[in-house]
Amino acid sequence: MLDKIFGNNSVILILNTFLKKENREKWLNVREIGRRSGISSGTVSRRINELVENGVLIEENPSEYRRIFKLNIQNPYVPILINFFDQLCEIE
Repeated sequence: MLDKIFGNNSVILILNTFLKKENREKWLNVREIGRRSGISSGTVSRRINELVENGVLIEENPSEYRRIFKLNIQNPYVPILINFFDQLCEIE
């Protein structure tokens, strides 16, 4: 949904994935984010750090080689993003 307004940028596609209602409470690994967003796992690995650094996503490392991510509901911008996303979905 966001990509229709902001373009087909990989960070936008990753954010779009997490803003979908079915993914808002889920922890997702890099491979699953890539599958759900339609971009490669390598691209997800390189670009997802921007969302973590901005506090939009939370990162956990359950093992040495595994990274998982979740939408950071505690970030004051995230509820605004969710509301915006939901309103865009209603227009479609």
